[in-house]
Amino acid sequence: MFRPTRTTGGIAALALALTAVTILLDNPAAALAAGSLALFLLWRGWRFNRDLRVLATSLAVEREVDRTILRQGTAATVRVRVDLTVPPGVDVRVRDLPPAVAADEGALCEPGIPTAYTIRLMAAGETAFAGNIIEASDAFFSRDLLCRRFDAPHLQVFPVGTKYAGGKGVGTREVEVDRRATLAGSGVRGFRLYNIGDDPGSIDWKISARRGTLYVREPTGLEGGGPLIVVDLPRRNDSDRETFARFSMVICDAVEGGIESHEGCSILVVTSGEVVRFLPRTEDLRKALQALEGLAPVEPRAPLYRAPGPAVLAARARLPGREGGQEGGYLAKLGSVLGAFADESISPFAVAVGKAMDQAEASEIRLYSLLRKDDASHLVQLTHEAKVRRMRVILRAPAGAGTIPGVDTVEVL
Repeated sequence: MFRPTRTTGGIAALALALTAVTILLDNPAAALAAGSLALFLLWRGWRFNRDLRVLATSLAVEREVDRTILRQGTAATVRVRVDLTVPPGVDVRVRDLPPAVAADEGALCEPGIPTAYTIRLMAAGETAFAGNIIEASDAFFSRDLLCRRFDAPHLQVFPVGTKYAGGKGVGTREVEVDRRATLAGSGVRGFRLYNIGDDPGSIDWKISARRGTLYVREPTGLEGGGPLIVVDLPRRNDSDRETFARFSMVICDAVEGGIESHEGCSILVVTSGEVVRFLPRTEDLRKALQALEGLAPVEPRAPLYRAPGPAVLAARARLPGREGGQEGGYLAKLGSVLGAFADESISPFAVAVGKAMDQAEASEIRLYSLLRKDDASHLVQLTHEAKVRRMRVILRAPAGAGTIPGVDTVEVL
């Protein structure tokens, strides 16, 4: 609905006064003046309505969020730019409306000027932005026009404490963090539940006694600095939308935790036989989350077809043989053949991964994968390249998904 300004109210009052004079004094001139003022206000209203249509049709909104997968109550930064054609004589501001579950009112944006504001989503589930309100005014009228065309990007909000359950989804691990040790720069980053195969010497008996179950210490990265976080993208038909969203949430939590611990981290995104993205060590959370933005299940373009890679061939060539006998001779010949293939074999994927590891300068790799059921050759090559560089490899995968030869620790997502 149009809201009249003081100018419009004054003209309307004058028209009413002239109308009263016309009725009382039967003055044709007053009647003509009152009718002219009424027609003028109607014309200004029609013109303002036309200007509103121009604003609505020319509205264009570019909105970015530093992360599209959030935990309930977590703050996120929104950057928005609004462009539209402003008719002469019209003042315009556009209010960007956050999702309905946000505890914020959005921000007023000037056309053509980027604006940033913070939102905090208080309810779990999938949500989207509510659109924009065009606040337009001229000398005679003003109006707020709601436009819901621009609601992207859509956000996925998970409740606090979401955990993996039943082998059908991915959530956060149950971890107890020793905050005093983290702040003091101690060699213990935190504590997690004991898994079969963990070193019994890493069990923390005080925490285990207090919690009633076994907990092991998680060491911080060694002199190499922050860890190298490796993300293995699944195939398009290997995971549904909800599973991958939870998988992405766990990765974002890991990146945020590494940066908040003042270690920083490097990010390497791979799929079967292909390096998708690589970000060297950074302590900038916004930059790290931008490297993870837009990731989705892919259809691999360069599968390795269970190729072991040069590092595996070299390891097999060094297999200890038995002295004498047919078996000893066979192993010696096999070792020489494998050694020759290891010298001549070149895997572009292994070379690219090795260069990323050298540039990351990390002593620990945290590998996140849903572990495809078919070919894991790229993960085998990646693990062996890490072992050649004496890096510790921690695999985090769903329960019951299996493991990869050569990893030091397997943790359930």
